Amino acid sequence: MNKEKYINILNFGFSKIRFSVFDSNLNERFLGSSNVILETDFSNHFKKINNIVKLAEKKISRHIQDIVLTLDPNDLFVIAISIEKKQDEKSEFNKIYSNVLLELDQLIKLHYNSYKIIHVFLDECIINNQIYFELPKEKHQINNIKFNFKIICFNKKNLDYLLNLFKKNNLNVKSIFCTSYVKSLYYSNEFNIDNFSFLDIGWERTTIINFKNKKFKLIQSIPIGGNHITKDISKIFSIPLSDAEKIKKSFNKSETVFSYGNNNFDKNTYLKELSNKNISIDKLKKVILYRIQEIIDLSLTSLKNSNKNLNFRNTELFFIGEGSSLLNNNTFYLNDEFEFKSINFYQETDKLLFKSILSYYLNTDQLPKKGIKKQGLFEKFFNFFDK
Repeated sequence: MNKEKYINILNFGFSKIRFSVFDSNLNERFLGSSNVILETDFSNHFKKINNIVKLAEKKISRHIQDIVLTLDPNDLFVIAISIEKKQDEKSEFNKIYSNVLLELDQLIKLHYNSYKIIHVFLDECIINNQIYFELPKEKHQINNIKFNFKIICFNKKNLDYLLNLFKKNNLNVKSIFCTSYVKSLYYSNEFNIDNFSFLDIGWERTTIINFKNKKFKLIQSIPIGGNHITKDISKIFSIPLSDAEKIKKSFNKSETVFSYGNNNFDKNTYLKELSNKNISIDKLKKVILYRIQEIIDLSLTSLKNSNKNLNFRNTELFFIGEGSSLLNNNTFYLNDEFEFKSINFYQETDKLLFKSILSYYLNTDQLPKKGIKKQGLFEKFFNFFDK
């Protein structure tokens, strides 16, 4: 890496912007964040982005132009595709795989032209009826080879609109990643368990990521998140959204019990003040509980719909994302029809988030960009699913 080069990473959240700069020695030189108000033209977002970039430039004494962008749109789209080929001679798998990726890129452009590929994940490859979960490095006489892929895509129209805004603000997006996918891969390395899932609750989006035998398997998103809890509180108690958000956040780390039965009032001073304002604490807690239950149920149902054989019985569930803060030190008695082995809260930090993105950026190969001829050996594709 050129010593003058910096890696600038922007995490584009719909309610919060995070920005970090790493130098050529991979030392973090800047870390900052800013809450934002979502507007249809993202004007508030880019006002805050420009401010935080200027602070970073002042800190590192360098002009910032190129960035790595990560985001989690609520319309994330997942495609499962199989490509089967026949070979008549010994070949290097890396070469075969590279050519297949080029065909895959062309296939998506032809049949899913309203989407843009963000991540391509090899689920498994089958060589002469033998299953491999990673590409073999040695050469073999191959009669038949089949690749099963899962592809994470973003809506192309929405993404192009956002990228054009970055361009207008003199920022060049070098790479784009799905935040939930990237950070879950990194967090998974810390676990000594085989089967687990992450439930990443964002502002108006929740993403469920499933691992089986320590291997990433599935990802799905639903357009419901923590802001829907705020909206529920605002509507039911006829109070402004800003007040509803404060009430919701007052429960963070409050050691409160949420259950479907009647609850006693908490010792929390702020909650006592709400009681004095004729806001029923018991009703308030049930509003929060019901919405969290719905977020969990819809997310897991969405994932199961993409794989009918999916079973969570021996799976441990971890809540992540800023919208999961309610589940940190509080106790929730949920209806667990999915029979998870355990349900836990995973503590995230901005430093850990950017460490995961940096690791992925440095260690992941990008999809080949070289042009290819019209489809020839591509045999078939099947089994696509969305949220």
